[in-house]
Amino acid sequence: MVAKYPGLFFSDYSLLWQQIKRIIGAHKHWLYVADEQSVSSVKEFFAIELVDNEGDVVSSGEFFLREQVVRAKPVVKALQAHISAIPAEMRADSVFFFEMTWAVRTPSGDIYLRELHEAFQELLVSYPVTIVCVYNESVLLDEQLLLGLFSHPEIYTHEGLKANPYYLPPRIIKKNQLKPRFNYWLSTIDTHQVVDEVQVVETNDEKQAYPLERPFQTMTAQTNEGRWKIRCLGEVRIYRENGQLIDWNTKAGATRKLKTLFAFLLIRGEKGANTEELADLLWSEADSTEQSLNRLYHAIRFLRLVLNGHDDASKQSSFIVHQGSMYYLRLPYDSWIDLPMFQELCFKGNQHLKEGNLEQCKICYESAERLYTGDLFMDIPLKYVENNENDWCWSKRTWYREMYYKLLYSLAKIHRQMGNLSLAINYCDKALGENPNLEEAHKEKLLALAESKRFDALHRQYRIYTESLKKFNIGAPSEEIRQLYLNLSKKN
Repeated sequence: MVAKYPGLFFSDYSLLWQQIKRIIGAHKHWLYVADEQSVSSVKEFFAIELVDNEGDVVSSGEFFLREQVVRAKPVVKALQAHISAIPAEMRADSVFFFEMTWAVRTPSGDIYLRELHEAFQELLVSYPVTIVCVYNESVLLDEQLLLGLFSHPEIYTHEGLKANPYYLPPRIIKKNQLKPRFNYWLSTIDTHQVVDEVQVVETNDEKQAYPLERPFQTMTAQTNEGRWKIRCLGEVRIYRENGQLIDWNTKAGATRKLKTLFAFLLIRGEKGANTEELADLLWSEADSTEQSLNRLYHAIRFLRLVLNGHDDASKQSSFIVHQGSMYYLRLPYDSWIDLPMFQELCFKGNQHLKEGNLEQCKICYESAERLYTGDLFMDIPLKYVENNENDWCWSKRTWYREMYYKLLYSLAKIHRQMGNLSLAINYCDKALGENPNLEEAHKEKLLALAESKRFDALHRQYRIYTESLKKFNIGAPSEEIRQLYLNLSKKN
């Protein structure tokens, strides 16, 4: 039997289990790797459905899919170990199911999702087993679903297994360029196009390449350096493709000025920034324009050193480009930035919350929480952020912070509704640690304490709230929370 790598997309669990049962019935050995579902709940289903041939259910943790950063190598190594334990004569009749929700939980999961798809398909060249990737359409992000659709030669449908006309080989997905995709799909219609597709990939012509996903409107650097991973939430951090953290330290010091320059140019994207604007941002108190511009040129030189890896600060830098009076930041092709993913996770979580899908909402919000490691560009000093004439950061920083507050007290609400009262209270305390006057967090904590029948704590929490309002001189409790407290107190 030829090894297979089909995808299985679902939004209805009853239909999913029917598909899984059919697939298992066509094989002699199976393993289900549970990520979104608990191992016990999947086993319970299989017991009810009398799915009892050679197989087992294990946690995705056994395949290192619950690590903070999921890398393909340990996952594939664990899978090889499982395959090796199967008698050789049974391998062709073996199927492995992987729930793919780990990609949402992992920061920059779409990068590692791409790597894992490639590694799985390389593994299948040597092992004639079947790997089925299981995608929950209501949990995974749109880009991750689309990547999943591109990655599987076949897809399980209501009518059975079908060839996928949107499949792309790993070498094309890895490049993430539009032209090779176009050429490949055209070649599936016109076989004379195959040669052209290979030529485009092998020539690595970056000038004609544009990324499919463009979270920031930045231009692509003309460099062979692999993609960067850029963390804007919390301290500014840039990781090269090999995982190395870019070192901001230079002999000239001024790390915060360099980070400010980088962040400002990143936010500006394709618009860039002119020299006077940059000089005024960092040296507004300089004695003269000439002095501030000289300092800017010095800082640009050291920023190029930092980004280039301390070996080249020439004016031909791939990453900081000077054209006329303008400076532009250019990033390595296909670089990843945390801000769009944080936004999408919050947006998707909010959708699930409105629809009452608590478990799916929890997954999205918990993933967003892991991405938020601090305020936007946290280590950039306020004097560069609070610029009344040029608000390039302050309002964005406030917006992301408010989103973070909302997801914290929303997680408190979700855990309270799911009966996890201790976790609900922990999330309230976390939100109030950020902002002691957050009314929604106080309300959730009052509700969680009442449901826990901790009425002494309930009264104490309301006193803390009212005292906090007095301390910060921001008025009296709203009628809504006052009435809530009175109603909850009657339950004592």
